[in-house]
Amino acid sequence: MQDEKTPAASQTGNTLASQASNLLDIAKERAMRRAERQKVRLLRPGGRPRPTNLDDEGSLPTRRQNTEKVDNVTAILQLPELAKPRNRLPWTWLSFLAVVIVPTVLASLYYAFIASPQYMVESQFAVRGSTQNSLSALGLSIVGSSAPHASDSYVVADYIQSAQILLDIKERVGLDVRSLYTKPDIDFLYREDADKSLDEFRDYWRSMINVSFNSTTGNVTLRVFAFTSTDARAISDAILKVSEDLVNSLSEKSRQQLIGVATEQVSLSEDRLRNVRSQMTELRRTEQAVDPAAIASMESAIISGLEQQLAGLRTRYKALLDTLDPDAPSARVIERQIVALETQLGEQRNRLSGGSGGENASSEKTSRSAGVLSALPDMIARFSELTVEEEFATKAYTMSLAALEAAIQEARKQELYFGVYVTPRTPEVALYPLSLLNTGIVLLAAFCVWVIGYFGFRSIREHAI
Repeated sequence: MQDEKTPAASQTGNTLASQASNLLDIAKERAMRRAERQKVRLLRPGGRPRPTNLDDEGSLPTRRQNTEKVDNVTAILQLPELAKPRNRLPWTWLSFLAVVIVPTVLASLYYAFIASPQYMVESQFAVRGSTQNSLSALGLSIVGSSAPHASDSYVVADYIQSAQILLDIKERVGLDVRSLYTKPDIDFLYREDADKSLDEFRDYWRSMINVSFNSTTGNVTLRVFAFTSTDARAISDAILKVSEDLVNSLSEKSRQQLIGVATEQVSLSEDRLRNVRSQMTELRRTEQAVDPAAIASMESAIISGLEQQLAGLRTRYKALLDTLDPDAPSARVIERQIVALETQLGEQRNRLSGGSGGENASSEKTSRSAGVLSALPDMIARFSELTVEEEFATKAYTMSLAALEAAIQEARKQELYFGVYVTPRTPEVALYPLSLLNTGIVLLAAFCVWVIGYFGFRSIREHAI
């Protein structure tokens, strides 16, 4: 029984192996046909895929007998290699050529054959003023030294970069700076249009000069660029000339302003003193009195004497009345003297106190006044007022004179000097433009632009849906 079943089992195993081999072959053929269809779609995106391994009768390709042992699983899973797409333009190299190479070549050609040579003239100057030495505390104000004035140096630096200096150079020196930068032999990039306004030319002017200030030394460095050596030297000399005129003008205006204010104050004080003294003279002429205090003392002495005389007469009159009759001649004489002294004493008191003085005082004329006498207190008050005003006016005039003298000394100390330390000279060779450096800068800038654009494009393409 076992011997009979053994051949049957062996035959069954061979049959299963043969069927499995046939299934693997069929799966492999299907995978190959699928790969062929994909290849046709890639090569002909607009066409209809068709099989390429059909025989003349249009039937399926015959099975290929493979006697070699292969790995069936690897053969099924491995896809055939697809052909790479052809006829695509190298956009990476084209963009590099357009963005980097072409601008660099154009820049090198411009600096080699077209760019005009530029000459540079350098000069250094400083604005300084005399300052008083420490010995001034001892009264030696004539000893002085020189110190930089930073604010004035900044003023000159700003003046050089302004449009006003172009007008001053043309007016005072007779040099038209704009005509030197509009010559036809200058290259087209640096040649300025002659029809442009002064405000538009100012920006171009600032690009052709360089002004730097050293805060440590106080020196100003001026660099002038032009397209011929003679033009650069002429422009630099003209700038220094008008800048020196500006500094001298500022110094003169400062001195005039400082001295002018002090002189005006002296004039006002002098007018005030002259007016007070004129009023004092008029009062003395009108009152015919030089010293009101002396007049008051004299009047007081007169009043005191009259009072003494009146007291003596009254004493004698009382003594006579004890022995004589009041109608006696001697008694009447003493009585009339007493009345006269009382009247005179009243007038003197009225003059001293400012009273009317009665009818006799209104008609009486003394040697001190040609008209009606003024009250002595009013005259003394007026004299006192004018005396005080005269004292103040005299002090103010004295102080204004001292201020004027101090202003003159201060004006001498504030005098500005325009000193040129490095004089301009005619350049021998043209140092600019820096062809190699500028070409390298163009190359570096173009390469950076290309790298940024390239990686940006790749990033957008990879993240596109």
